[in-house]
Amino acid sequence: MEALFIVLNDLTFMDDILDKFIELHIKGATIIDSQGMAQAIIEKDGGGQGLFSGPFYKALVGDQNHSKMIFTVLPETFDKKHVIAEVRSILEQSKKAVIGFMFTMPVSGIYPIKSTHQV
Repeated sequence: MEALFIVLNDLTFMDDILDKFIELHIKGATIIDSQGMAQAIIEKDGGGQGLFSGPFYKALVGDQNHSKMIFTVLPETFDKKHVIAEVRSILEQSKKAVIGFMFTMPVSGIYPIKSTHQV
């Protein structure tokens, strides 16, 4: 099993990615509001100074200052490269300079947590 993490800066395509997950029979994902380090520093410092100045600053400043992290666990039966290629093909349509990135990590186990109380 592997966990696929998508750090998505261009949120325009989030629904398309989730639709693709459904089409690929990916049964669950978690979505978390996130913020990159560069954006946090820019907000703290009040502008593009030092390391995060110049063209990088211009790419980060705009109408969308936060990102989403979508992560899902892909069972061994899934073709990880196919899933990544499908997500990449969706995001290649973006016109933004900073779209996001993906990475995977091995997962050694899943441990559901269930309540002992019946509702």
